[in-house]
Amino acid sequence: MILKQYYLACLAHASYLIADEETGTAAVVDPQRDIDQYLADAREQGLTIRHVFLTHFHADFLAGHVELRDQADARIYLGAKAQAEYEFTPVKDGDRIDFGKVRLEILETPGHTPEGISLVVYDLAKDDKQPHAVLTGDTLFIGDVGRPDLMASVGVTAAELASMLYDSLHDKLLQLPDATLVYPAHGAGSMCGKNLSTDTVSTMGAQRLHNYALQP
Repeated sequence: MILKQYYLACLAHASYLIADEETGTAAVVDPQRDIDQYLADAREQGLTIRHVFLTHFHADFLAGHVELRDQADARIYLGAKAQAEYEFTPVKDGDRIDFGKVRLEILETPGHTPEGISLVVYDLAKDDKQPHAVLTGDTLFIGDVGRPDLMASVGVTAAELASMLYDSLHDKLLQLPDATLVYPAHGAGSMCGKNLSTDTVSTMGAQRLHNYALQP
């Protein structure tokens, strides 16, 4: 399995390419507007991008999901609560997208936004029971969690989102094993949280111990 992080420092934004080397099938998660890097890496490694995920709608940068869909002939996936003017496949809790020895399992994790999802990544060639990683979007950061107050002007209150965020963190993400790698959509400098680490990857165990927002 390939899991590559692309980090754009000026936006403190992380996107990801996940691929199965045997079948050559790949997915891109939260793509930047500049999609050439994903296409170039796919060509170089003999991969075909078939799946494009947004963990949530991004208000702080322009995503390249539509352009990537069109150029790669891929399918866009959004959380089941999403509404968009382009065609997409809605995904909900427990949905699985398998390609080769890679499994992506969906967790609906609203709180930062109502339609937020996280992707639990399994490397089936190594272990089909324990997850390898989780891509948490803006729900869980390294050292912080997503702000629940940014969507208050579009029909949902900050208090409602805060309640959703608590449930997403404690009932879903914190149920993952300590060894699960945590890959968020933002790092230090993003306005989507207030205490984001300069680290761009961690583990669920480390966040359970050291993330102030997850303490009892």
